[in-house]
Amino acid sequence: MEWIITQVNMVGQVFVGLALPMLLTSVALAVLVLLVEFILRARVRAGLRYWLVTCVLTYLVLTPLLSLSPPSTHWPSGRGSANTILRVWEPSTALADPTPAPASHTEVSTRDTPRGETPTAPLFQPTTRQSQTTLVGVGEQPSHLTWQGAAFLLWLVGAAIIGAVLIGRALAARKRVDRTLAANHLMNDILVYCRNRMGIRGPIRLRIGAAGTAPVVCGLISPVIVVPRNLAPTLGSRHLRDVLFHELAHVKRHDLWVNLAQNVLQVLYFYNPLLLVINAVIRRLREEAADETVLDTIGDADHAYARRLADVAILAVKPPAPSLNLIAVA
Repeated sequence: MEWIITQVNMVGQVFVGLALPMLLTSVALAVLVLLVEFILRARVRAGLRYWLVTCVLTYLVLTPLLSLSPPSTHWPSGRGSANTILRVWEPSTALADPTPAPASHTEVSTRDTPRGETPTAPLFQPTTRQSQTTLVGVGEQPSHLTWQGAAFLLWLVGAAIIGAVLIGRALAARKRVDRTLAANHLMNDILVYCRNRMGIRGPIRLRIGAAGTAPVVCGLISPVIVVPRNLAPTLGSRHLRDVLFHELAHVKRHDLWVNLAQNVLQVLYFYNPLLLVINAVIRRLREEAADETVLDTIGDADHAYARRLADVAILAVKPPAPSLNLIAVA
């Protein structure tokens, strides 16, 4: 039990040494990026501001990976802490002292023993250094859990619970998509036209969902676009075409992969409340950037595209299910 507590304390020390500087730095970086995005909102395209804000996500992804190669400023004490962690996981080095023990004065040398006589054993056998040595670089083994170890356990439990909930919701969303109906030939022809205009060559499926829901696109490898059942009959094929252009723009911009990274980082950094603000800003900019991509492709001098999307938003009285936000973008 003491060995387990020691390992948890050591991992907790590294976790706190990594997470605390990252938390402070990411908060400062997020505030700076959000301020710059607000200043540039009326001067710079949404696509550029979108990738500017995603720099915060990039920092959260790359910093732990770079910190695995010491020396790093995020380890508690540079190279020494990394070496300590490596030696803790190696029993042969963690439990034995690499320096040889000096010869004891109680040891009997065979060279001083006359020929034919048996050397006598010492009265007291000295305790070896190996039995007296605790973990290298740790000191005395603690019999209680330190606050760093407790912080690591709390993070581990929180991430496991949130991750399990999100995985369950994602699986439920996948079942919802699988229960949708296949589109007819006319709608598939419109999809082929839109896909060719957007320059997308990969296969994309079109499915029909419940009436009154918002259109979404999901799927990383084989994207699937789900539109409400009453979209084309109520508003017409022109509105369906603009919706497909918008969803195809998300596929072209690889927004689904960024959405996946957002969900994963939300699990790992759930203790950072500012990440919720960053994700909300990214979702807003993602929709604006998708509209810019569509307008660059089809052109819209009379702003009819924006009006038709507004009609679709009014028709979608039901927002996307919360679970669909894990695997899809609207």
